[in-house]
Amino acid sequence: MPAEPDARWTEPASRLPLRWGSYRVRLATGLAMLVVGTACVLGTTTYSLTLLLIGSLMQPSAWAVMPSTIGRRVAVALPVLGFTWLMLGGPGFAWCYAVTLAAWLLVRLRPLPAFAVLALPIGWSLVIPLLVKDYQEGWITILTSTVVIVVAAWAARWIAIRFDSWQSVRTLRKEPRRFS
Repeated sequence: MPAEPDARWTEPASRLPLRWGSYRVRLATGLAMLVVGTACVLGTTTYSLTLLLIGSLMQPSAWAVMPSTIGRRVAVALPVLGFTWLMLGGPGFAWCYAVTLAAWLLVRLRPLPAFAVLALPIGWSLVIPLLVKDYQEGWITILTSTVVIVVAAWAARWIAIRFDSWQSVRTLRKEPRRFS
């Protein structure tokens, strides 16, 4: 259902009651930890296994810091880490970026129509193995796939602004909970 043009849209997660910290600080910290943690995992080689450990600790911690409901944060932490490890397999595993994007959309409380943007990284994952053949060119996969998911995340935000996202989180509803 399209949102009213007069209504000023706010991030659904910013309306959640937080038990600790402020929304902006938690969002910035969580995003920074997520990017650095993912970069550490993807930068891992046989000579830099310490990066794998750092990234594997940092990435789930990033999801824990993000301002959202606890259930959503817990639900995505380990699956996203596992799919990030799969990305080490090269361009054939670029589809795993869609899992990270799906987790981001879930934690950011995006409405269901916004999940249509998952087609972007999935489509790109079909193209990138045709362009990148050598494992040493893995940085091309990482760079271009990251750009695709950032664009897709902004597109999902645009979709969320256009659609009423009140249904995305039960705790944001004005009406009482009903079990009928």
